[in-house]
Amino acid sequence: MKFKFTFSVLFFFIFLSFNAYCLPLIDFEIAAGGWFKGPDGFAGYKGDDLYLENDLGYDDETELTGRIRLELPLLLPNITFMTTNLSCDGDHTTDKIFEFGNTQFDGTKKFYSELKLNHHDFAVSFSLPLLNLATLGKLQADLGINLRLLDIEASMEQFLEGTDLKRESKSVNVPIPMGFVYLRLEPISGIALEAEGRMLSIGGNSITSLIGRLRYHILGPVFVAGGYRIEKLDVDEEDVRIDTDFRGPFFEGGFKF
Repeated sequence: MKFKFTFSVLFFFIFLSFNAYCLPLIDFEIAAGGWFKGPDGFAGYKGDDLYLENDLGYDDETELTGRIRLELPLLLPNITFMTTNLSCDGDHTTDKIFEFGNTQFDGTKKFYSELKLNHHDFAVSFSLPLLNLATLGKLQADLGINLRLLDIEASMEQFLEGTDLKRESKSVNVPIPMGFVYLRLEPISGIALEAEGRMLSIGGNSITSLIGRLRYHILGPVFVAGGYRIEKLDVDEEDVRIDTDFRGPFFEGGFKF
């Protein structure tokens, strides 16, 4: 179901790209790349809070990302879609016995765990026309709202000699409305500095998503970009506790028409 949703949205925006190519007032951008992120923080399900690095042994990994941006003319809103794979897994041992779900695990024996925090962001925003006009199109600022569809999956399993397989897992799907800010400074044609911010702090949930990007057009609509990304999640839903901080550099390539 999750893959069907992602591909449906991507197909919708690819369809719009053909219209954007025919209508010069519409700017269409599509990009994909990799994010080299390092994990920090903890996660837990009913039982103990387990630290991602020390207790679960998670390391830095590269994740796939993709995004699409459609800038519409006149009073129509701009649309930004971004999808991110965010996961950690591996075998590990620690120095304590802990509870995950309704099961007790012996951390001094090897166990396998996996944590997925995949999410899809869909933002609708409006540019500040006076700012764009005053800077002759070199500076653009958008304000809007973002809907994040967060898919949380946490699982733990362990096989001890002479016993059955111990396994616990939990999946939670959470729709999260957030504020959205987009800035772009293009001092000269073909080079742009961009920043994106998505933020929420309400009840027991707090999310901060920050992206800084430098984009360079190498030939016509083709560009390469790189920057730094931070994802901080503090979420408590259906007995699943997530307080994590993922950050690191990213790179991507794409097209802008």
